[in-house]
Amino acid sequence: MPATFGVINTHDLEPQSGHVSESSMDSSVEVATIRDEMGLTKYAGPKPLITRNVTISGKGLPNFSDVAVGSITAQQVFITSVKRSESNDDFPDFEVEGVIYEDA
Repeated sequence: MPATFGVINTHDLEPQSGHVSESSMDSSVEVATIRDEMGLTKYAGPKPLITRNVTISGKGLPNFSDVAVGSITAQQVFITSVKRSESNDDFPDFEVEGVIYEDA
């Protein structure tokens, strides 16, 4: 199992080898509005779908087996991007991005 130096939540994303040095998550909710005949907003409330974008990065190799074609399932991470870079000066870097769709 890869190491996680001070990273508490990897959002169910783990590299194949190496360590996770950074983990982030941001959430977004769309707002539904109802307007009257004058165009004034009478009600504004959140839509039920919450979108969470998650990212982990670190040193080592990403787990490409996590990338799979299939349907998007609620509450599960759907990987949208995997980046890997190498240089002669340091160990390889990786970054994995995903999205989680949740109902409010």
